[in-house]
Amino acid sequence: MRVFLAEDNEDNFKVIQSNLRKSTEEVELFWAQDGVSAQEMLKDLGDIDLFLIDIEMPRMDGVTLVGWIREQEQFKNKYIIAITASVFAEMKKLYLEKGFNAILEKPFSRKELLSVIENKVGNNV
Repeated sequence: MRVFLAEDNEDNFKVIQSNLRKSTEEVELFWAQDGVSAQEMLKDLGDIDLFLIDIEMPRMDGVTLVGWIREQEQFKNKYIIAITASVFAEMKKLYLEKGFNAILEKPFSRKELLSVIENKVGNNV
């Protein structure tokens, strides 16, 4: 499985990277530290199976990035998980309306991360 992570915090990247290694699937992880870098990388990467997108990033936030991802033909139906500390119900609703498929609240456990990913894999989204 090819996973793309847009996350500005290197510690969060390392936690996600470590947890993905414990996944039941072999994972190839790509990492961008902001939305602008993510756009540039995605133009050359080809197919991605799953996106993990932080909401709060410099240069371009996660909501704006997801809008761009959904406009790209090869990514428009891909599974995208929002990573956020904003847990208010109205914000969750907004993220889902803007194109995210699921929300992972910070801080999250390895079990929560793998559960969201396995749900995606189980549904073949």
